[in-house]
Amino acid sequence: MKVYSIVGASPLCERTYIAAEDSRSLVIDPGVSADRILDACMKLSVEPIAVLLTHGHADHILGARDLQKAGIKVYAAEAEYGLIASRKNLALALGLTLEPLLPDVALHDEDKLDLAPFEVKVIATPGHTVGGVCYLVDGVLFSGDTLFAGSYGRTDFPTGDEMDLLCSITNTLFELPKETPVYAGHGVDQTADGEEPILAEADTTIGKEYYTNPILYLL
Repeated sequence: MKVYSIVGASPLCERTYIAAEDSRSLVIDPGVSADRILDACMKLSVEPIAVLLTHGHADHILGARDLQKAGIKVYAAEAEYGLIASRKNLALALGLTLEPLLPDVALHDEDKLDLAPFEVKVIATPGHTVGGVCYLVDGVLFSGDTLFAGSYGRTDFPTGDEMDLLCSITNTLFELPKETPVYAGHGVDQTADGEEPILAEADTTIGKEYYTNPILYLL
């Protein structure tokens, strides 16, 4: 599996990921327009078969409704549906206008998705939002805004909870194999010369964060 990214506008630099294998792809957190995502998939000669949302903030779901209109199913945690459909999704705060979005498939903790050729496990990680999840795809973790390299998600937005986030990271994510690569929902723009998509590099590993992440100071 190869992982590509499309980076949104600064200062947020949210990342849309395209996981590609065998001419098929998953779109994780479509924070940029559907047109950019579909164009990227065309360049990569891959068919997008599913949209996976780690959480419902507007900067991570911007392109989801139009991808859904294009016939691609949107997956999200059932616990996140309320946030996705309300002002709590931060669209107004970010100056974005979003059409109402109702995901096609409701997810729950430890769900395993049959999205061949991909093996996808859903990992509930509440804290940044109440229904936030991470996805383990063929041994690679897409952590959304839960875990970053040397940092962790904010909990001061609606439905956020610091203790929940602490437990999600230390009791759940840190139990994954230490060599697990982590692709986070925001980070430095790796784009070269404005070209997209780019082959993305993992931000960190579970092992590195297990020993060095400052969330450990909250224990």
